[in-house]
Amino acid sequence: MLYVILIVVLLAFVSVSNYIASRNMESESNAIVKDSIPIATTTNSLLTDLINQETAIRGFELTTIEQYLEPYTAGRKQLEEDLDKIRKYDKKYPTLQLIMDTQAIPAITNLQKFYDSQLELVRAGKTDEAKARLASGKTMMDRYRIIHTSIEKAIEQITADAYTASLKAGQTSRMITMVGGIIALIAGGLSIFISFRANQAEEELRKSEETYRYMAESLETQNEEIIAQQEEQQVTLAKLSERERDLELISSYQEKLTGYVELKDFLKHTLPALLNSLAQDAALVVIERPSSTEGSSLSYEVIHSIGYPKNHISQHQQELFGPAKRVFDEGTPIYHMRDVLGHEQGIHGGMLQACDQYIPLFDDKQKVIGFLLLTSYQSSLLHENNQRLTKGLVRQFGLAFYSQVMNDERLRQAANLAKLNDQLIAEKQLIEGQRDLIQNILESAHEGMMMCDSHGTILFSNHRMNRYFNLHERIGENLIACCQDISTETASFIGVATSIEALIEGSNSHLTQRFSFVFEDQPQYAELYATVVSADTEQKGYLFVFRDRTEEERVDEMKNEFISIVSHELRTPLASVLGFIEILLHRELSKDKQKKYMETIYKEAHRLSNLINDFLDLQRMESGRQLYHFSPINVISTAQEIAEQWQDKQNHRIIIHQQDEELWVRADADRMRQVFHNLISNAIKYSPGSDRIDIHLSADQGKINVTIQDYGLGIPEEAHAQMFSKFFRVDNSDRRQIGGTGLGLAIVKEIVEGHHGQISYTSEMGKGTTFRVVLDQYQLSTLDNKIVIFEDDDDLAKLIQVALNKFNLPSIQIRSAEEGIIALSRCTGEPVLFIVDIHLEGAKTGWDFIADLSHHPVYYQTPVIVSTALDQPHDYHEKDIQKYLKKPFSMERLVQVAKHLLETKQSNAYVFHTQDKDSLSTTLQRKGIDIIEMKSNMDMIEVEIKKPQSDA
Repeated sequence: MLYVILIVVLLAFVSVSNYIASRNMESESNAIVKDSIPIATTTNSLLTDLINQETAIRGFELTTIEQYLEPYTAGRKQLEEDLDKIRKYDKKYPTLQLIMDTQAIPAITNLQKFYDSQLELVRAGKTDEAKARLASGKTMMDRYRIIHTSIEKAIEQITADAYTASLKAGQTSRMITMVGGIIALIAGGLSIFISFRANQAEEELRKSEETYRYMAESLETQNEEIIAQQEEQQVTLAKLSERERDLELISSYQEKLTGYVELKDFLKHTLPALLNSLAQDAALVVIERPSSTEGSSLSYEVIHSIGYPKNHISQHQQELFGPAKRVFDEGTPIYHMRDVLGHEQGIHGGMLQACDQYIPLFDDKQKVIGFLLLTSYQSSLLHENNQRLTKGLVRQFGLAFYSQVMNDERLRQAANLAKLNDQLIAEKQLIEGQRDLIQNILESAHEGMMMCDSHGTILFSNHRMNRYFNLHERIGENLIACCQDISTETASFIGVATSIEALIEGSNSHLTQRFSFVFEDQPQYAELYATVVSADTEQKGYLFVFRDRTEEERVDEMKNEFISIVSHELRTPLASVLGFIEILLHRELSKDKQKKYMETIYKEAHRLSNLINDFLDLQRMESGRQLYHFSPINVISTAQEIAEQWQDKQNHRIIIHQQDEELWVRADADRMRQVFHNLISNAIKYSPGSDRIDIHLSADQGKINVTIQDYGLGIPEEAHAQMFSKFFRVDNSDRRQIGGTGLGLAIVKEIVEGHHGQISYTSEMGKGTTFRVVLDQYQLSTLDNKIVIFEDDDDLAKLIQVALNKFNLPSIQIRSAEEGIIALSRCTGEPVLFIVDIHLEGAKTGWDFIADLSHHPVYYQTPVIVSTALDQPHDYHEKDIQKYLKKPFSMERLVQVAKHLLETKQSNAYVFHTQDKDSLSTTLQRKGIDIIEMKSNMDMIEVEIKKPQSDA
């Protein structure tokens, strides 16, 4: 049956293989029809398209009639479609793709460009030139025909390969059919042979059936005997497994008898292992200790217990009784059976009887020092084997326990010795404290110090002296010999060595000398002087003090460099100015040249002025004499203003990125312009290969962030620490031709910090630098329907606000005229009253605000009280309803004047302090103010004027 099934399977295999082979042949044939023929047709169409375009172009060249271009347009469109069709076969046929990408498509592209240029020439009327280029077009077309031949060969190869694959698939199909048939014939023959052999085997089986029955009975008897032997071996194996488990527990127990530092760790790990080895349930260890109670010499302490209820064990006993007492007296193990009560019975209450084993613990003199109590709740019977095991393991425990007790005793003695040692060290430290104090003072000094006796033997050297000359390795040696060794390495030390030798020999009474040396590849400058110590005693010696002058020399070098930079930076523009002025004085020049030279002189003079201003600004800032005129400024408009000034001067584009229309800070406007100028100037100078500077302006959590980013040289890592130092310039080949004094960033840092801001930067070599300035954001005040107090004295402003509270009108303090002018331009509700101090925080004064108010088309009639400590100027005039109050004045007077102005608010008049009427009239008319009437009234002059013309 198996072979019949195999034959059926083989026949099915042959049928399936025939089907697969036929499908393979069909697919290979389809490849010829679906791929080779369409590719050949499409490539021939490409040639036809190009020929149509060429024919149309030539017809257009000869006739210049647009109608001839219709085949060109159609051919070009068909060309693009044919190229798209061919691209579908690129991945399938790499050879065709290679020819198309490297030869055909470039040639087609060149032909298209040629045809386009011919059209442009003909349409531009350059027909002769177009005809002259016909030979070039023909050459290009001939090249493409050669490439087309290569494509046809590639297609022929693809067709041949597909045909070969189809033939190979047919051969494979025939081979599979033949092999399947042979295998089927072999299987049929084998099945016939197996059927014959099966019949013979059946006869033999019948003959041997009786023999097998007899043998089965015999095997059954033997099997019963084997089962009995197996049961006996299983019992033996169980005993051996139990013994092996006991040995493992004993081995684990013995491993835990050593390796502990403290006794509590020994008991914590050893007792559980002992209980597991002996199949016991609980254990405790009691040792004998000297008693701390009067009248009793000994006490007994439970130092460790395991397995007993929590409150079952008492830690300390003054007296023992029963088996515990007998263990100490007799020194032999004692076994005791007892009933179990209370919590010791367990959660289930099933533990009714316990067996306690009291086992003595001995010292090295076989004296009992304690006992081990083992308790078992499982059985009250004690087997002989278990007793022998207990005796052996407990003896091991006793030895290890005593060893651990002795180790604890040694640890206690070591602790006592350590305590005594600490006391000795404390006394030693107390004795040496004075010496250490003096040495610490010497070591903490910034100067290097070294002391020698009267013979020149080195006694002491602090760390600074050791750092330079390693004298701590030569304590006890002669100083003169050490100086000679130093002189061999440092030539400038020869004179110092000679002076030291003369001082020790007594020919010199004092020593002060300067020298230089090299330390860690850096030049160092030092001054050495010596003084006599204990001159009139036997301990006479010399104290040598080494002072490091490297920083002083660096400052001198910086000063010299500054003088060099300043002289160079001043002379360069000055030389240009003098040179061009000399040319203008001694030569006759055209007006254009004169203008050009004058512009150059102006530019260099402006540069010279800026340079001097930088020096003066930095000097004022460092001396604390720099005054800042704080007022609200819009950072965005300031940045835009500066950017526009730089746009036409350099090749760089300055791009401002912003999200808000306005970002206000309270700052000195001129100084903030200086910050932008310096940072933009640096960004342009140090990005010569770039054409762009990005300025980002944003607000975040009450802070204004200004970042100026360039894409230039970047800042080296070693220069980061000194970037904001005065006169510092990075010195390398990339920057050597970039001018400057090194003051720009130092000035920027001083200005930003003077505005309570922060400046930082990030840089990457070769990619550029980004400077970031962070300032506090400022919220503009609103003047709508309020009394506005212009006052930079906060206490006086608060006092005025309190005094004006009786009007039940809101009031606001403004510290600068600039903020008032800005707020006035944004005002939507009419202000009630202005109280204006003349001297305010900003660059402008109260007069500037009053002048701006007088020209306002809506609020020019708002009452104004001028509050100042200055005398009235001669040409002073006030618009609308105004009153001049000279400080100090009383709050009562201020309220009275304010009330009067508010009541007469609608009158169209000026109020002036008493002065010459004619002079006042002349001044007002010069300002364009027409007077209707002028009246004198006590300490003021009231002038009625014509209302200004306004579009509002």
